[in-house]
Amino acid sequence: MRSVLIYKKFFPIIVLVFVIGSCTVKENLYGVLTTDSYVQTEADIPFVVNGVYAAYQDYSLYKSSAHSMLLYSADEFSSTLVSTGFSQGLFLIRGETSADPYIRTSWQYFYSAVDRANSAINAISQAPLVSDATKKRVIGELKFMRGFTYFNLVRLFGGVPIRTVATTPNENFYLPRQSVDSVYKQIFVDLNTAANDCIPYSQQPSSESGRATKGAAQALLSLVYLTYGNYCDLNNRSSDAPNYYIKANDYADSVINSNQYSLLSNYANLFDVNNEKAAYNEVIFGIQQTRDANTSGPGSKGSELAFYLSTSNLPNICGSKPYGKGNGTLRVQPWFYNLYVSGDYIDNGVQDYRTSFNFLTNYYGTTGNQTFQHYVTYPVIIPDSANTTRESQPYFNKYRDPKGLDNRNNENDEYILRLAEVYLIKAEALNELGRQAEAILSFNAVRQRARLADGNFRTAPKDLAIGLSKEDFRMAVYNERGLELLGEFSRWFDGVRMQYGNSNKCMLQWRFETFYPGLTSTQRTLPTWNSATKSWTGGVVQPISVSTWNDRYKLFPIPATELTSNANFGNQNAGW
Repeated sequence: MRSVLIYKKFFPIIVLVFVIGSCTVKENLYGVLTTDSYVQTEADIPFVVNGVYAAYQDYSLYKSSAHSMLLYSADEFSSTLVSTGFSQGLFLIRGETSADPYIRTSWQYFYSAVDRANSAINAISQAPLVSDATKKRVIGELKFMRGFTYFNLVRLFGGVPIRTVATTPNENFYLPRQSVDSVYKQIFVDLNTAANDCIPYSQQPSSESGRATKGAAQALLSLVYLTYGNYCDLNNRSSDAPNYYIKANDYADSVINSNQYSLLSNYANLFDVNNEKAAYNEVIFGIQQTRDANTSGPGSKGSELAFYLSTSNLPNICGSKPYGKGNGTLRVQPWFYNLYVSGDYIDNGVQDYRTSFNFLTNYYGTTGNQTFQHYVTYPVIIPDSANTTRESQPYFNKYRDPKGLDNRNNENDEYILRLAEVYLIKAEALNELGRQAEAILSFNAVRQRARLADGNFRTAPKDLAIGLSKEDFRMAVYNERGLELLGEFSRWFDGVRMQYGNSNKCMLQWRFETFYPGLTSTQRTLPTWNSATKSWTGGVVQPISVSTWNDRYKLFPIPATELTSNANFGNQNAGW
């Protein structure tokens, strides 16, 4: 049984403990908040630890709400549904505000995760019948979750309040925001503790499968140090950045050289719900989801990825009965697809296997009345026929679960860190340090796996050749991450952390300020099928997702509810 089932099973108990007051059973203290009585023995620990993880499985975080910021706000997806009441579509057009419910609930649940971790740390540290060795290991794991949560908060919102103690009536509920540097300092402390005290993946009991390990802490540290180095470079502190790139490389090496993880030979197997246990040979940390037999819809513990990220015309995508179709919400920007059918990603007509797998461009499906239909999207060219329907944008094709219990209750896990990303972190860090010959080896390790395809060796993608400028190599990493990690919650983070060229612009700023304006007016439209010439003509952009750049897009607004209730917080993020 996967540990995620344990999280689901015990989540109501954890809510009781953390939300209605951690009430003691002692009559004279009934109703008083306390954090020192609900863990007595080691048998009590899974209840509170699983409650911390459960916050991330909730609708308000990685099940749904956080997707608005992490998936809809980057540059690779768009939607035609923005004007039809698709509320999350506001993020596609940069129309969100500080009153947005998805931002508000994500903020609240990130801090719920922090408070759960703090309360659990306090309770376990005081547990009278728990060994010191167990306390050290489990508290290290909880500090991983707290550090991971603050890493999300600082990247999404900038400086935020820092709380590292359990909330009690004697604590100040209303804390001021801290600087970005202070938040990163706390993240470094938490994750270094976790890296020292968590157990290796190979020693993890099956009952704890899916929980943080030493490798997860080391991998996350490599990304955190890389991101902070990027932050220094983008904020006129380039002299500080190399030290953090060195640490990013060192921690990436710790993961790679531990031999605890390996790249799966077949990239597609990572996303096969029937293969998830084996996928964790490469997946270092993920948000585990499961088909929830007890609850349907948004309240379930299952994943919504297959439903929201898939076409509405192909059966057996997810658990939406009776046909199991997606809802066609998100589609791929044509220019983004073009990146991966050109250059190193194609060789004499042979595509990168990841392109073939990640995108859906040619399939047989059914219309709403279940009439058989052949669907073809840009840029596929096939002869016209009576039952061919052409669409101007490819679909995303990574997540499926035909055995899901309903459309928002599927098995697909949400991967946070994989070994492939660690190789790319190492490549990026080494390039920033001017060590391109070493960086190339790490970068090409990811491409070598891609060429293995599904057991049939392909000649694409080609190895990256040495000799690129630092800036061009960085762009190659950005593009490689875009394909390898497509739909895995990293693209927006990459867009705002990575430097474009020698400027102080981030990649997302370059996209909106330079790339889009550099297209011709004809290109800044969707492609159309010309039946006379049997070709796609016109543009490469769904223009509804193209906005005039504003520096405020580097962060999301602090929720208005936080500013209203917390007079000590400080100022709203600039521009919001």
